[in-house]
This record gives sequence, structure tokens and C-alpha cells, in this order.
Amino acid sequence: MDLLADLDTRWLLTGLLMLLDSWAIGMIVTARASRRDKMLWSAVVALCPIIGCLFWYVLGPKTNLGPPTRASHEV
Repeated sequence: MDLLADLDTRWLLTGLLMLLDSWAIGMIVTARASRRDKMLWSAVVALCPIIGCLFWYVLGPKTNLGPPTRASHEV
């Protein structure tokens, strides 16, 4: 019976990790960074899910989802 409970926990943790990775890669895609940097960060997150997400959150480029700045309105 314990084996079944452990298996359920593993599936739950795997699912949560996949959601976290998907979210992180989605945020990387919307970040203000070069295409090369986005590809590198996505590879790091995909290959090292837990550490990659933590590194990206601390060190990675920030997303570009906020309101437009004044400089972007000037022509």
C-alpha cells in the first residue's frame, strides 16, 4: 500500500514540476532579452528543472508584461 502512495506523490510532484517549467519557459519567451539568451535560459530550465527555474528567477531576464514606458510612446 505504501508503494501506491509513493507513486501518487511522485506523479503529483512531477506534474507540479512540469507546470513550473512551463510557466518559467513562458516567462522567458516574454522577457526582454535576445533570442540567444532566451534559447539558453529555456535549455537550462528544460535540462535542470529545479535549479534552472531558481537560477532563472534570480538571475534571468525580466518579463516585459508591464505597462508601456514613456520612452516607448515617443516617436
